[in-house]
Amino acid sequence: MSQSAMLARQAAAPMVPDLEGPAGPPPPGVIPQLDDPPNGNHIAVPITAVCTVLVFILYMIRFYAKWHTKMFNVADYLSAIAFPLFWVYVYYSFRLSWSPAYMVHMYDMKLGSVTEFSYVCWIATLFYFVLIALIKVAILLEWTTIFATKSSKNIFAWACYATAVVIACLSIILFSMNMANCTPFERNWNPLLPNSFCRFEVPTFGLASAVTNLVFDVVPILLAQSAIWNLRLSWQKKVGVSVVFLIGVIGIAVGIVRLIYSIKFVSSNDTTFFFSIMGLCSMVETTCAILVLCAPFAPKAFSSVKQTKTVSQLSRYMTFRTNTAYGSKDSKSTTSFQELTDIPSRSGPNPDPWGSPNVGSMPSYPYDAYGRRVDQAV
Repeated sequence: MSQSAMLARQAAAPMVPDLEGPAGPPPPGVIPQLDDPPNGNHIAVPITAVCTVLVFILYMIRFYAKWHTKMFNVADYLSAIAFPLFWVYVYYSFRLSWSPAYMVHMYDMKLGSVTEFSYVCWIATLFYFVLIALIKVAILLEWTTIFATKSSKNIFAWACYATAVVIACLSIILFSMNMANCTPFERNWNPLLPNSFCRFEVPTFGLASAVTNLVFDVVPILLAQSAIWNLRLSWQKKVGVSVVFLIGVIGIAVGIVRLIYSIKFVSSNDTTFFFSIMGLCSMVETTCAILVLCAPFAPKAFSSVKQTKTVSQLSRYMTFRTNTAYGSKDSKSTTSFQELTDIPSRSGPNPDPWGSPNVGSMPSYPYDAYGRRVDQAV
């Protein structure tokens, strides 16, 4: 074979990517750090850990309150489905911290690590769509039981039902689009796969998801506030209740942050950096939604705890210890704290506050309303 034919054959052959090289071109003057890339794990991992602990506590509060009241509805079944799914979502959120890490620039990541990073993000995104839909629909259905009765469904109830249907439909659409985006199927998480294509760009898809979720973070809050301020309560009570239901404002703030980075993501090729930030915002947003779902049941859960046998026995024990602390060491009988603090009558013996055994032999003197002997009162 001639030399020209060999060169032509080499030129026609597909180029083998360098999997140990950077996944993207670095900015001018920047040297890629592929072996130990700078990352944001010191920010992402603590935030994810706090969200995980907070969600566990919130769910236990809700489950305990519901178990104690024995009053269940559709929102309880949806939240029960979301609970195990959340832990799978947490696993992939933590896994991103070593696959390879949060907030790693493309030029600091090896090309061979992109497939694993994309796979983790793709799976986490699917669970996010399901989770956020279940939680938001559960919130809206829960509120219909709080602000509307079964016999009279008002405008608020029907608005909640309509919003829940729209959220469910949009989540199904986004989930399906994410599943059927690329051909072949593996291309959804493997951008290095040859002879493959995707129907939607990831940045555009992320922006659409951010806008949709932000809108449906705002709508439930507005519905709840409108219902609260139409209640027949004093304005002080209305303010107190509205503050409880304004917890979702935190989720709105996180959604705005996510939207800002989604806009930046559209105009940038730094996929790994911006997508991991969006993923972290999604975790915080999901936690805020669970907070809105579970926080209203905290007072009921705490009051139920106070009524349990163990807490009652502990309370009686502490009362006994307090009473004995005010009683006499020599007394064989126990005097209650209420008896020790009673104001003595106007006449008759003044009870010995330290439980002296000689109380009965004390002489009788007239006393005024302040417990002072009349003959000694000034």
